[in-house]
Amino acid sequence: MIRFNAWQRGALAVSIVLVGGSVRTLAQPTGAQNKLLARRAAEADCYRKLAETVYGVKLNSETYVRDFVTESDEIRTAIDTFIKGVRLGKARYYDDGICEVDAEITVEKLVTKLKELHATHYRGNSVTTVDIESVRKTIKQDIFRVTGAGAPRADLPADLPEGIEEVITQLPSGYAPTPSIPAIWRTVPPQARLMADRAARLDAMRKLLEQINGIRLTSNTLVRDFITESDEIRASGAAKNFGLGASVVSKYYHDDDLIVEITMEIPVEKVITRIKELHTEHYHGSRVTTTDITNVRKTIQRDMVRATGGGVPPARFIERAQSVGIEMPDWSGRLIRATGHGTDPQISTAQGKLRAARAAELDAMRKLAEQIYGLSIQSETLISDFVTGHREVSALVEGVISGAVAEEPVFSEDSVSVTVSVGGNQVWSVVHRHSQIVKRRR
Repeated sequence: MIRFNAWQRGALAVSIVLVGGSVRTLAQPTGAQNKLLARRAAEADCYRKLAETVYGVKLNSETYVRDFVTESDEIRTAIDTFIKGVRLGKARYYDDGICEVDAEITVEKLVTKLKELHATHYRGNSVTTVDIESVRKTIKQDIFRVTGAGAPRADLPADLPEGIEEVITQLPSGYAPTPSIPAIWRTVPPQARLMADRAARLDAMRKLLEQINGIRLTSNTLVRDFITESDEIRASGAAKNFGLGASVVSKYYHDDDLIVEITMEIPVEKVITRIKELHTEHYHGSRVTTTDITNVRKTIQRDMVRATGGGVPPARFIERAQSVGIEMPDWSGRLIRATGHGTDPQISTAQGKLRAARAAELDAMRKLAEQIYGLSIQSETLISDFVTGHREVSALVEGVISGAVAEEPVFSEDSVSVTVSVGGNQVWSVVHRHSQIVKRRR
């Protein structure tokens, strides 16, 4: 064991112990070292997201890149090397210690790489060069973009592409300008903000899927009906796959609450393409035709499906914030859920299933409203008490409830259940903001 004395490099002060050829840092992280750790985690997160994006590219009706790479160790190694070689953007450091890093891969480069690996290493017969070429047409974008985020922690995300850890260990040569974060967010650790971000993204994605499920294919059929009608489509996880490729448009941190809002969008064209694929691969009904799906483009007067989700830190961080004077109820940090049930005399038929599913959703919405109005704002005040006499607040709470997201129906032999949910932070945002207005009026 060789011990080096503490040394300085700018703001970085560390003591190093060399044990069996490995270096171990003993000192507490300083400012520059925290930036290094945050950047390292952000870059690892960025590479992980790039890998998820690349592996999720569909080559044909049965094969994704993740399946293609299992055909050969050489192909997997080459794809991981390809991801590892992507140049990352300049690190952005926020004043609460979080670092963000952007990266992008052009579809053209990915297709070229896949064709090269197909020619040199592929020995299977499930993927052809024509399949790989078709990726250019099926993916309605030229570039895949991702953003990695990290807080100053020594651990890294799981499931990193092989060899990435060696790429992200150098101290950054320069720092981008520091974006400002509202003061209220400095009452919680940076990890809390990252977790709130992730919650907001998931909420936005859920709302995107709900909007997609509500797209009308024919006068009597929505996308959710189209999915419900086919057991194969439901089993394929189609509803979740609709959100692949959604991108973040904006991010807003409230300055009076620990709430972040993230807006995400996905091209309508990409959604239509996915519906057509499911129709070709799995649909055996007669109520929806490819012409109906093509005509959707004419009826939707927008290019993007867009949704905004909200997120708050986990309850343990909210409790810490409360200790410095921020009063947030515990339910504001969780998802509020309710499950409804429905049936129909003809539930064995496609139409009967649809009617039962809609009845279950209405039942779930009723139960959700009861649950929300029964939430406690203060020790003896419920939301139902607060909205009484405040019509504008009542209307806003009703709007939050009506925007609840319905999960896929779960069918049994003679009934169906549907679960709906809404973020507690959305309810709290409406109630808290207007409670402050009422206090000021007094």
